[in-house]
Amino acid sequence: MPSTSITTTDQARARAECGRVYFPHRLTVAHDPGEFAMSLSAVTLGPVSAGLLAYSGEVRVETGELETGYEVNVPLDGELRTWTGHADVCADPGTAAVYRPDGRTRLHGWAGGGRLFGLKIGRSVLEETLEELIDRPVRSTVALASRLDLLSGPGRQWWGLARSLVDLVEEPDGPLGRPVVARPLAHGVVAGFLYAADHPWRDLLARRPAAPRPATVRHAVELLEATPEHPWTVADLARRVGLTTRGLQAGFARHLGVAPTAHLRRIRLERAHLDLVAADPARCSVAEVAHRWGFTHLGRFGAAYRARYGRPPSHTLRAVR
Repeated sequence: MPSTSITTTDQARARAECGRVYFPHRLTVAHDPGEFAMSLSAVTLGPVSAGLLAYSGEVRVETGELETGYEVNVPLDGELRTWTGHADVCADPGTAAVYRPDGRTRLHGWAGGGRLFGLKIGRSVLEETLEELIDRPVRSTVALASRLDLLSGPGRQWWGLARSLVDLVEEPDGPLGRPVVARPLAHGVVAGFLYAADHPWRDLLARRPAAPRPATVRHAVELLEATPEHPWTVADLARRVGLTTRGLQAGFARHLGVAPTAHLRRIRLERAHLDLVAADPARCSVAEVAHRWGFTHLGRFGAAYRARYGRPPSHTLRAVR
């Protein structure tokens, strides 16, 4: 997983590195140039980039039309006055600014320092994800609203998920950085954003799709059983069995009573159990097995394991064979 970590006092380098992760731009320093500094930590998950950007003082950032991507900016502290290409927004920790590919943008802030979480979503991946969700082609820029409330409603839930990317940026070598976790996480953040943001396709997202035939669902289950270690997303699985994402979710709900992701977690829990039974406790840990099968939170893994097998995973690992 490519990552970036830089701190610089050179304006040209700051502009180049930030432009490489996000978009080319013009940078104007509105405080003492001798005190200028920029820091950027970022990770790239295919067509999705997430980063934490900070300046030492007030700056103005201006871009042309973004063209290749959508952007979501959330100040983690302080305020950001910004023109998204379609509206003026005062972004703060409870309000995200949302940018589309078809507008010139301007950002003005960092007078008191502080960090900004920036999420760049490749244009093609956002529009293809929307096509999968609504089961029809998307032939133009998605007219996303310029603001997203992060304190209530769908935006609050989406931000709870997206903050996992903040954790990933801060610790790219941790469990969230494993491909089996990172790729589905990025897809989930993009899909969740489409459910949370206002746009003309929201009504279609709310419609209930027709459930597929049991044989198609069985094929999907067989794929999960065969390769649970694969970093599956619901969209990947749906494509493999010839369904839309929403159609696959409806099929699992109707025929299995669970979501595809929940069924995959059950399979991975079973494989983790088998590994713990066979492992040598002198050479293997519970954390190692959990992370191998995509469980990044040891507490939740332990709770799920105990609920399924009636004892902690550590007891299984240390059991006399």
